[in-house]
Amino acid sequence: MLRIILLAVTLLVAACSTNSYNPTVYPYQINTELLQQKPPKKLVIATANVSGEPTRYHLQKASQYIDEKVKKYLQDHGYQVAPSYLFENAWNQAVHTYGDLYDPTTGRVDPNTWRAVMVTTAKTLHDTTDIDAIVFTDVIERDAAHDVGMDHLAQWDGVSRKPSTASAGSEGVSMDFNWSQPVKVATLVVTIYSTSLEGLFTSRGGLDTLQVIDTKNTPMYVRRKKILDNDTNIDQGIRLAFHPFIKIDDYPKQQ
Repeated sequence: MLRIILLAVTLLVAACSTNSYNPTVYPYQINTELLQQKPPKKLVIATANVSGEPTRYHLQKASQYIDEKVKKYLQDHGYQVAPSYLFENAWNQAVHTYGDLYDPTTGRVDPNTWRAVMVTTAKTLHDTTDIDAIVFTDVIERDAAHDVGMDHLAQWDGVSRKPSTASAGSEGVSMDFNWSQPVKVATLVVTIYSTSLEGLFTSRGGLDTLQVIDTKNTPMYVRRKKILDNDTNIDQGIRLAFHPFIKIDDYPKQQ
């Protein structure tokens, strides 16, 4: 009897150790009914952010690269992807009509102008193209924290990332380093609207940390010299951000 109990415990521990559950997965929203009624076939990747705010300067180059990877990801799963200039032309014409929706001096988006630009852009695409839906891919910066465990993992939006140092190896990090302090990380926010501005899907996938630990003097976080250059991490973030619009088998949610 004791042997059976020990075997059961061993199996349970093994199952837990291989569980890919990540408590930080984003609570996606998906309009399953509408997607089944009118499944989109032709998409366009927006050249503007759904938030109306511009992408942070140090993330802009990486954001363009991520859009190219998103395009391939969509195409690999059977979607047609229209040229982005179709969206950009419609968006710029709407901004020309209603004015800039973002004020850089205050860092705020005017909600009325944002609404007018969104509605007009979508209507233009609906009336003049055969595009079914608009895919917004905002690359945003947010805070996370490395934990105090052995691997010092930072978890956010479904991913886990180990810390990196500005110098070779991590042995230079002092024992009293404050692992709970916030570290800047990047996340991909995916939002999909039909060209009738019906909400179809929104979710997030974590990408990578944007800071490393500088160990030369007093250990502290500094910005990476190369931002978002790890293809494996980017690909994981894209897959997470699109699930279950495009379903993945290893989605890290507790079953």
